[in-house]
Order: sequence, then structure tokens, then C-alpha cells
Amino acid sequence: MTDQQKNIDGCFAIEDNNAALACLKEIVRTATGPCRPRLVLLTQERCIPCAEEKARHQEAIDKGLIQVLSVNSPEGLEVAVKNQLENVPSLVLLDCKDNLIFPSD
Repeated sequence: MTDQQKNIDGCFAIEDNNAALACLKEIVRTATGPCRPRLVLLTQERCIPCAEEKARHQEAIDKGLIQVLSVNSPEGLEVAVKNQLENVPSLVLLDCKDNLIFPSD
């Protein structure tokens, strides 16, 4: 297990959602190397909850810590289909190959 995965596992183990998200943002911010994780907010046009979620994370979006992808775009649709994401909005942690990152067992 890599140090990065250990850090990610530590974030996932945090029970407070806001603290866990802050932890993941820090991992995204400080990640180095060719295969860095990224936080992606999947949204859809004319989706009120998506607009609310985007507004909630606007500061992190502006800082480049969270990338917004619409499932109406080719890239967003590819991420959603590949990872069997059926609901929007969805805030997910992806590796450099757009695979969901889960806690290790």
C-alpha cells in the first residue's frame, strides 16, 4: 500500500463529512507524480441539487481542488458510465485513469 493510499484511507476513516472532505482536498492539493488523484463533482444541466452542490463547493472549485464535469459532456458521461455512477450530483475521488478510489480493505 502506498503512502498516498494510507492517507486516503485516513480521510475515509474520518466520521465527520466536512473534515473528511477537507482531508481529501488536502491530498488532492499536495499530490505529486504522474498519477494524481482528483475530486470530481458530476452534475447535469437544469439540475437544482447539482447547482446547490456546485455553489456549496465553489471556493474549492475556484481553487482547482474540485473539477466540475457535466454528465452531458463526453468526459463526464465516460466517467459516470465507467464507474456506474447513476446519481447526480456526485462528488467522487478518481485516480488518473478515472477509476473511483475506495478505501483499501
